[in-house]
Amino acid sequence: MVKRLSCAVCAAALLCVANVSAATALSEKHYRQAAWAFYLQQPEQALEALQLAPQKDQRTQLLEAGLYLQLAMPQHAATVLQALVDADSKQTLEQTVLNVALLQFSRHQLELGDKATARQYLSRVKTDLDQTWLGSQQLLTQLVDWPQLSVPETPQFDALRQQAEMPYIVSNQILLLAQQQPKKALAWLSALQQQLQPPRQQSFWQLLFSGQWTRLTAPDGFVYRVDEYQALADYLQLLQAQLHIRDNDFAAADAILSNFPADSVLSTAALGLYSKILTEQRHIPTLLAVLQQQIRLQPFSITAWQAATGIGAQLERALQQKDALAAYRWAEQYYLQQQQLIEQQAVPLQVDQLEQGLAQWQQLQLSENDALHRLQQDILALQQQLLAAPQRQQRLAQLSQVTSYKQSQQTALLSSQLPLLRERRDALLQQAQQLKQQLTAAQSAPMSLLLLESEAYQQLNTLQAAQRRLDHIITLQSSFNAADYQQRLSRLNGILQWQYYDSKPVRQLALSRAVAALNTEIEQMDVKLAALAQQSGQSARLGQIQQRLAQLGSKQQQLNLALLGQQQQLLAHLNQQLQHKRQQDLSTLTALQRHNKEAMARVMERVLMMADSVNAGVGHD
Repeated sequence: MVKRLSCAVCAAALLCVANVSAATALSEKHYRQAAWAFYLQQPEQALEALQLAPQKDQRTQLLEAGLYLQLAMPQHAATVLQALVDADSKQTLEQTVLNVALLQFSRHQLELGDKATARQYLSRVKTDLDQTWLGSQQLLTQLVDWPQLSVPETPQFDALRQQAEMPYIVSNQILLLAQQQPKKALAWLSALQQQLQPPRQQSFWQLLFSGQWTRLTAPDGFVYRVDEYQALADYLQLLQAQLHIRDNDFAAADAILSNFPADSVLSTAALGLYSKILTEQRHIPTLLAVLQQQIRLQPFSITAWQAATGIGAQLERALQQKDALAAYRWAEQYYLQQQQLIEQQAVPLQVDQLEQGLAQWQQLQLSENDALHRLQQDILALQQQLLAAPQRQQRLAQLSQVTSYKQSQQTALLSSQLPLLRERRDALLQQAQQLKQQLTAAQSAPMSLLLLESEAYQQLNTLQAAQRRLDHIITLQSSFNAADYQQRLSRLNGILQWQYYDSKPVRQLALSRAVAALNTEIEQMDVKLAALAQQSGQSARLGQIQQRLAQLGSKQQQLNLALLGQQQQLLAHLNQQLQHKRQQDLSTLTALQRHNKEAMARVMERVLMMADSVNAGVGHD
């Protein structure tokens, strides 16, 4: 029995493993956005957040591959996984994470039919230290190597007890074992049925406080959901009935199939098997009821069509010729009705019909044929991408508007503020240089006016004016005695010099601080100018982003056209395949109708002969 994990389950497995590992390497903002979008069941937005992340590593790519699987884009997921697996020669990935990538890529290659590549990557899975994925590895190995499998001497219940795939692995071994040793296969099957423990029903509060929603294993083995456990139990019962039929023990198979649950997912297969053993045992009444149930439950199937003519055949075998003739006539009408319904329902499909509005015959074909089902899923995945295209276009337009606004803001800032700052900085630099020169000259002068306070500056001016007047008087009157006046001026000048040298350090320190303040302001101006220069570089970068967004908008339109063209091609291929199935079904109905007519003619001849013989006997009397 082949067990397939859905794309959502594959994505969840990849996400759960990559969740812890990628958090440290991925930008927190984008990683949290991706995780939140995945929690809201929005894988498209989660994938977009990952692709916009500033940095990516191998664990991030593994997370991206899981989202591709959930989005029904296995080709993209395979591309990412193959790059991960092939590039991991240095074992930069943790072995557990690498095992997930190897297993999922092998599964994809197996679905594509490339068993050699699937086998190659399966051989790289290592479960020596961590046996979390042991069951997945063994089940995929069975599917790749089928039917050339090695069957162990005894079932490996202990080794696979905690693996969800254990019943599938053992049941595949039982199928091979049944070909040569049916008795041993029955013994294995009985032991396997005992290994499956029914899940314990718990209340909401028990589940909440025991943490059962996260615990998939228990000390006794793997804990299955109720629906999966019931499907497994039904499958093993059906397999047991098949083994009994192979061993010609029809009574034991009858006991199983007569009590088989009608609401099981395998009820269709059970009905077909049940009709087979009833035919062998010639239980005509029960067989007729089963055939009628097949016709009712399995419309448009070859099983129902064969059952229609089979009712007449069984009545014919029971020598109920008139009833058989009536059954054949009913089958003739049934075949005509089926042909008409197929002609009505086998019309070309449109994309919106794939989501809802499928006719019963179309739905049956898409559900039973893997290729048609995959075509349907691919078309619906493309439809999701096309439906999300306007939102992507809107986001690109919004980003373009925001980028244009920022670019205009930076352009206005640079054109208005940058010249003013440069002019202010040049003025401050000139002022600082002049002050430094004056301070240097004042330090070397005997008594500089720059280092005088305002009052001392006025007193010095007064003394200098008095000295000029005294010198002028002496020049005019050579006999004038100016010694007293000169001594007084010298004394006042000495006092003023004493005051000058006493306050000079204070004034010199104040001027030095003023120069330092100017230098600090100049440095701040330099920082602002550097920031504006950097914004000038950002303006160029914004221009590149604007150009890139324009290219993305154009590519998005091209992508939409390409997606639409690919969708139409897939839809045309799907309709072509459905028309081929229509021709096959009509041919099958024609063949069965011809067989039914031959049987109806044969029985009608017998009925007429019986009527003639009865009439002849009455006339003789």
